[in-house]
This record gives sequence, structure tokens and C-alpha cells, in this order.
Amino acid sequence: MRQQIGTTGRGLAVAAAVALMAGMALTAGAGTASAQPSSSSPAFDSLTSASHPDWMSGLPDGVGLGALSVPGTHDTLAIHGGLAPWAYEAQEDHGDGAATLDAQLNAGIRAIDIRVRVVNNGTAFAIHHTDVYQNANFDDVLTHAQAFLAAHPGETILMNLHGECDADTAEGGSGTASIGHCADDPASTTTADRIRVFQSYLARYPGLFYAPTVTGTSTAAMPSLGQVRGHIVLTAFSGPVGEIYPGYGLTQLTQGNWGSYVENDWTQCTTSTKWSEARGNIAAASADTSGAMFTTYLSANCSPFGAGPADVAGGTWFTTGVNQLALNDLTGSGGSQLSHTGVVLMDYPGYALIGALLSRDGIGG
Repeated sequence: MRQQIGTTGRGLAVAAAVALMAGMALTAGAGTASAQPSSSSPAFDSLTSASHPDWMSGLPDGVGLGALSVPGTHDTLAIHGGLAPWAYEAQEDHGDGAATLDAQLNAGIRAIDIRVRVVNNGTAFAIHHTDVYQNANFDDVLTHAQAFLAAHPGETILMNLHGECDADTAEGGSGTASIGHCADDPASTTTADRIRVFQSYLARYPGLFYAPTVTGTSTAAMPSLGQVRGHIVLTAFSGPVGEIYPGYGLTQLTQGNWGSYVENDWTQCTTSTKWSEARGNIAAASADTSGAMFTTYLSANCSPFGAGPADVAGGTWFTTGVNQLALNDLTGSGGSQLSHTGVVLMDYPGYALIGALLSRDGIGG
């Protein structure tokens, strides 16, 4: 098992008995139990069945990022789930240390959702899904992204960066991790501390990020693809309770009415309703002529007592998954009328769903 920088992650429990087990297991390290789906389809859990490592390279330099259809992953590296993997795992497991990110990027994913915990006495970021360590650290993410962009310089990666731990005293928490809640190290970590840690990575990876999105003093206008090829675009940097850190990201997604461009009803697990909400935001993206970037989440999670990420994305015996509903729509007559979809963040995306999004960019195959 890969070692986390600093202290260990903790598992989620869904009932009193499991909670007790979790308490007993706190010294055992990050959870490695798996609830990876046992079946797949073209819409679900099959992203490596097609490859699109250079799909942006053929697009014009002058196209704005907001005018694209960009496949992405929600909770990009959530491949471990502690004692309740069905509640935590959200992506296909293609390996620790951000090897899973490699698989996603090669499949055409270009928007990633990175959740971090401050570790090692306030000096580094580890990748978490709440209290579960994902056997990867921020260095892994940046190293793998840098290698991908070096090999495919016509591409860019959009990154949403989020501080995951809401149990810190500065966030009004107890300062102690609990089931479903992580605490940073130290638990007194503040906004300024998270920014300082991030800045240390910027110093170690000079030129990797598109510079106007990481100044720390001002945000960036929506760039064209030609401006950001070969770089990570930081779309937003946010804290554990959703606060937007000023001076980072894209202006449109961090200031003013930025929330009006985002659909993320993450507790709506009735798949038909979830897709209807998502489709409305995608339609708004298509109709927009201002160059704004719309972001739509197909993901939702109602565990422990309702559907988990795989059930929402892939469906059950009784429901059609959101991913399949999206694929049906995007490849049908309605989808053909969309000029573009904006950024679409998915759990367990399938190769055909990725391809359907890319078809709006004129990408075939």
C-alpha cells in the first residue's frame, strides 16, 4: 500500500456496528477494500476502451475554453473507500499514486476534481475523499499531469482544487477526525496555511500552471485554448466549507454569480431527475454566447441509506443510470442540437459517454 504523507486516512461507516469497526481500525491506515463495479457498459465504468490523448491538439488556438465540451471526473482519484467502499469510491481504479489519473487523461478526460488534506505538519497535500486517504499525494497528481502535458503539448488540464477537511478548529470543527470528516495536520490549519502549502507546490513546479490563474492576487479572464496548451488551468481553489480563495482561478467561476453556471445537486439520486437538472445546465451552456464556462456534475451520492456513486452513475436493476441517460440523450436527436456542453464531471465514465461529449467538439472515434 502506498504511504500517505503524514497521518493516516480513516474509513467511513454506515451503521453503529461499522462505526465501531472503523474506530478500531484507525491505526490500520487508508482503507483498501473495494466496491468497484462488477459490470460495465459503453456509458459506465469503461473509460479505457477508447483513447483520446490528443483530442485538443487539432482544435483552433482561438477557441475559448468556455466554448468547448470537456469530459471530466468528479472526485477524480476516489478509488478507495475504507470500510464502506460503495459509499466512497467514484472512479475506476487504475492504480495508486495517480496512475488512475493517467488512465483518465489518456481516455480524454481534461477536467479534474482534486480534494486535498494538509499533512506532514502543514507542509504538504495528500489526496482524500473526506476521511479516506486515496493512496496518492499532490506531488503525484502534478508529476503525472506534467508528464502527460509534456508528451501531449497540445492539451490542457482544468483543475478544481478543494480543501477537503472540515473538522479543523478554524472551520468550526472539533479538531479531531471522525467518520466522514477529516482534520488537517495540524487541526488548526487556516485558509492562509492552505494557500501557503499550495504556493510551495507552485514553486516546485514552475510553469506547470497557467500563470494568470495562480497569481494569488488576481483571477484570470477566460483564456483561449492556444493560451493554455501545455499547462494546468486552475479553475478555482476552495476551502472545506466551500469558501472561494481569492486570487486564484478563473474570474467567471470565482466571483459574482459564479454559482449560476454550475449544476451540482449532489444529493439528488433519482436518476431521471438528476439527469433533467444536468441537461438543463448543459442546454444553458449550449445557448450561451458570452464564452462563459458552464460546469455540470452527473454525480450524486445518497449513501449510507440510499444510492451510492456507482448506483447513480451506472443504475440498478430498477433504475437507468445517469450516465446511460446522458449517453442516450447526447447521441439522440436532442444531443445533435447542442453546440457544446461545457465541462461535464462524471463518476465512472464510460468510453462512449466520453466520446459523445467529444463529438460536440468535432472529435470522432
